[in-house]
Amino acid sequence: MKNLQMKEGMVAILERIKLVMKNGIMHVNNHIGEKYIELLSDSEFSFEKGTIYGVIGESGAGGETISSLLSGRIISDNAGIYYDNIKADNKDIQSKGWYVGKVEYSDGIFQREISVKQVINKAIRRYNRYENINEVIQEFGLTQGRVEYKLSKYSGERLRASLAIGYASNKIVYCFPWMNTAYFYDIILSSGVFRFFNKLKEEGCIIILPTSREENVNGFVDKVININNPKFNYILSENQYFIQNIKRDNRPDFS
Repeated sequence: MKNLQMKEGMVAILERIKLVMKNGIMHVNNHIGEKYIELLSDSEFSFEKGTIYGVIGESGAGGETISSLLSGRIISDNAGIYYDNIKADNKDIQSKGWYVGKVEYSDGIFQREISVKQVINKAIRRYNRYENINEVIQEFGLTQGRVEYKLSKYSGERLRASLAIGYASNKIVYCFPWMNTAYFYDIILSSGVFRFFNKLKEEGCIIILPTSREENVNGFVDKVININNPKFNYILSENQYFIQNIKRDNRPDFS
């Protein structure tokens, strides 16, 4: 794999990103279109250049929100992002962040999903990081014929193709969707996307991997961030309603 040099007009590498989130509810949807809510608590997280982060928390605890905010996929008055201690605006966030798995659409009023080939060629024309699409295909191990597909129709190469699009677009913060254990193993391994993490690290990029268990990311992340959302610390057996209505001897008769 060749070592591409930074070209004129490329996004400058950040030293540190700070994300501040306030207590509230966030409506999110993942890269396959599933919609749900996340219950956020007051929290602050820091991310340093050239580092891979495992962000650990249950579904709904904030992992998907962290990726969506840092990639500019969603905006919220309940969150603030700071680049090297300077508050970033939405345009700046979207120019640096990339949500891995993001589907791209055509311009204009009647938008439609466009092919991976179209997206990559668009990035090449705008950012000049590559000479042509064949360089991208070779570097990221994409299948020549599949780049004609839309990203939503990709199979095992979907995340790798998305990573290639982000890289060709000069992104420096790569945010993955929240994944449970089974999905994490399947997607990360089958896509082979992890093979490009060291390259991104060496170039000063930040990688965010939200998942349900720390064991999922052990061995290939540099730092682990536990969300520790207090809204998910409840124990059912300590709930007063449970104690009063279930633990006492008034069980319903199912006979």
